[in-house]
Order: sequence, then C-alpha cells, then structure tokens
Amino acid sequence: MTWLCKDCSAYVGCHNNTKKPLGSMANKELRQWRMAAHEVFDPLWKSKKRTRKQAYKILNRFMGKIAHIGESDVNQCKKIIETVNKFNQVFVHEPLK
Repeated sequence: MTWLCKDCSAYVGCHNNTKKPLGSMANKELRQWRMAAHEVFDPLWKSKKRTRKQAYKILNRFMGKIAHIGESDVNQCKKIIETVNKFNQVFVHEPLK
C-alpha cells in the first residue's frame, strides 16, 4: 500500500498490511535524502549493538529534539547524517540507559 499525490508524484509507503504511512509524503529529492540518512543511521542498530529504539534515543539526544527519518525534511536529513557521522563512535560505545 502506498499513498500517492498524482499532482506532484510525492508518495509514502505503508506499514505491512495496513494503510498507516511509514512517514510523511516525499518527493524524489526528499526520498533520496531520507535514503542517505538511513544509509548512515541504520548500521548503528542493524549491527545488533543497539536496538533501533536505542539508536533513535541517542540520535534524539544529540540533535536536541525528536528525530525520525521518515518524518524529516531535507535539512533535517542533512543534520541526521552530520550528527551520526560526527558521533558515530559514541553511538557504538555509549552505555545503555
């Protein structure tokens, strides 16, 4: 299932077997930035050293606000990439709380 805007070609996918969107609608440029943000962020939790929830909690602490890639705009995606790259070692070695 996908939500699609026929006028601007923005779309967002849905959670499996639901109509609930995975994030907000995104045009081609925004989808590319979100994929780039996931490319640097996802290894932090896919490595099994952190859960996805724990990795997002650390990211939120460093960004000073709640961040979710699927809800982020282009500038927020750039900030997520910058933050993860800057604090990558902290993400890996940060004690769990």
